[in-house]
Parts: sequence; C-alpha cells; structure tokens
Amino acid sequence: MAIEGLVCREYRPGDTADVLKVRNPIFGAMSEDDWDRYVPRMTAGLAYLDDEAVGVIPLDQRDFLLAPGVSVPVAFENAVGVKEEYRSRGIGTAIIESAREFMADRCDLLMVYRGAERSTGYRFYVKSGHQDLIYLTPVAWQPPAGLASEAMVADIEVLHEHEQEVLRAYNATYVASGGHAPRRLGYWREALAGQIFVAVPCQILFYRYPAEGEIVAYGIFGIPRKDGYEPVMRILEIASSNGVAGAIEVLKAAGAEAHKRDAAITDYVSVDHPYRYQYRQLGFVEEGRSLIIMGQAINPQRLFRRTCRYPEALADLKINVWTPTRDYVLFEGPEATREITLEAKDVILERLLTRRLDVVSAFNGDLLTIRNGDAGIAGRLGEALPFSLWVHHHLDWI
Repeated sequence: MAIEGLVCREYRPGDTADVLKVRNPIFGAMSEDDWDRYVPRMTAGLAYLDDEAVGVIPLDQRDFLLAPGVSVPVAFENAVGVKEEYRSRGIGTAIIESAREFMADRCDLLMVYRGAERSTGYRFYVKSGHQDLIYLTPVAWQPPAGLASEAMVADIEVLHEHEQEVLRAYNATYVASGGHAPRRLGYWREALAGQIFVAVPCQILFYRYPAEGEIVAYGIFGIPRKDGYEPVMRILEIASSNGVAGAIEVLKAAGAEAHKRDAAITDYVSVDHPYRYQYRQLGFVEEGRSLIIMGQAINPQRLFRRTCRYPEALADLKINVWTPTRDYVLFEGPEATREITLEAKDVILERLLTRRLDVVSAFNGDLLTIRNGDAGIAGRLGEALPFSLWVHHHLDWI
C-alpha cells in the first residue's frame, strides 16, 4: 500500500545530514566527513515523508566478478535503516523500487550481504526481489600453543610495496572463481581504506611467506576494535602461488599470534573455497550457514549480454522468460527462427543470469523447464552460460 506523501529518490550533495540522521541511531556514529569522502562511489536511496528523512539504503558501487573474465557493475546495499516509528509500512521496499530505477544506467545488479534466513530482515529482501546467490559457512579455529612457521608478520606497507607479487599469488589461487571484487594493482589500498573500516575499525595484520624474498603466499587479517566484538582475527584474504603449502605457513604464523591474544581465527567459506579442506585439517570448526550474498538483476537483458559466454550458440533462438512474478524477452538472436520460454522460480533465473546455475542439471532436475525446448537446447544454454565457482573474501564485505 502506497504511503501518502512518501517520496523516494537518490542521494544528492547536501543530503549527508539526512542520511546520517537515519543511519547513525541504528548502526553507530559516522561523521559527515567520513560519509562525504566516499561519494560518489557511495550513494543512497532516501525516503522522505513530509520533508523528513525516514529511511535510507546506502549503495556502494563497485565491480563484481560473476565468472572468470566477467566483471559487472553492481551496487551493494548496506546499513539499511528506517526510523523505528515508520517501520513495517513498506518504506524499505519503496526505496529499493526507487533504486532499481535510478541505478539502472550504472549497475546491473543490486546486491546485499544478509544472514538469518528465518528473520523478518531476510524475508524483506526476498519480498523486494533479492535471491540467494551464495551461502557462506562461518568457521573458527582456536589455535594451539607451539605453532612454528616460516611466515612472518609485516607492516601493511610491505603489501603495497610488493603488490605485483601479491596479485600474482591471488590470481594463482582464485583464477577459476568469481564471487568477489576483481583484484588489480591499487585495489588493496582502496579496500583497506573502505567505509567498513570506518564503521568497524580494525587492526590490520599482514602475513607474508617466506619472510624474505619474493612473496608467494600472504594473509590479511583484521582484529575489530569496537565494543561488542569478540577477540577474533578475521581472515580478510589469503592466497598462495605455491599451492596450499604457503597458505598453511601463513595460517600457522597467524595462529601463533592468535594464541598469544587468546583469540580465535575466523573466516566465511563457500563450498568452493580453495582452503576449506586445509581449514578442517588445522582444526577449524564449521557452524551452520549464516551469511548469504543476495542479488537481483536491474536489467536482465543487459546482464545476459554481459554474462553470456557464447552468444553464437544461441543465434537462432528468441528466448522468453516466465517466472511466477514476471514475463519478459531475455534475448533474440540475429538469426532467430525458434522461440522458447524459460520457466522457473525467480531464484533459478537470477542464478542463471549470474552464472550460478548448472543449466543442464537444473533442466534434468525439473527446476528449469523450457517451453518448445529440449535437452539439446538446455545443453546450448549451459554452454553459453556455464556455472561459475564463487569464493568470498571478507575484505570485500560491507
């Protein structure tokens, strides 16, 4: 139900005080200077009722790797808030509907980190069109005494000075996966100066292996310095160009430090995390999944064009989409002589568009039906949109 007098629009210069009047009582103090220095990368959807700011959804604009070589512009919602006396009136949903419109020329996806699948917060995102794209399991390790390692802790400037080596190790580890921001020279300095580290200040520890010479493995760890946070060393990112051996050395060195601090080492892992098995061997304990990356396509046709690996495999097809909530034409090949309709729940189509669906398995398992299609068409779709492994790094979190 529409709220009379509600106006939703994008953040404008001069709106910072309105953003923080809503945000800060919910998420903690942030100064106007701290907000303004991240503009224009950080924008927001604002809701006004009788000229009073009553809701805000900050939007962090970034590139996101859906699959190797496939990077798209997205906006991550974060610190979503509505003033307490105005909640449960559809204001958050109205802001998201507005954001889909004003972000349409800049972003392909709205995305959000979310947990607590049984909560009203999670149901809000589902209701507003977001779908689950990756599930992440928290893991924690209480390192024992006596860990020895050939890795060492170094000043964070060592990372920046040896960034080419760090990038080489990163690419060696994650070249076959998506699910994170694409790395490049300069990325780490930007990420470690990100707004999340203003909201949740951290001591950053950088571990390198070996202690001297070329860096072949590294780990970036964050220790929160904010009331209410347990003493933990969070793995923000870890990589190695010599297989698992270098990563284990980094973990053992960090483990020795964590033991001295009486702190756990924690991470969030997907099923495709390259070190999940090594974590288990070291003694990391897995809990139930509690973090999800959700998303919704703003412009499905444009996203399809960007993520389709082999459009020539579909040149003779006109592809329609049917879900319980919408119908649209997704793609029409230059030589289209056959019209098909992909029929599925919204989550299946979102996963298809973000390269998170094994198309043939979904077709064979009756999760995706193809009107006027067959197994051959499903195979061609799977070739054009192959499934991508995703790995999350907590350095990307916001």
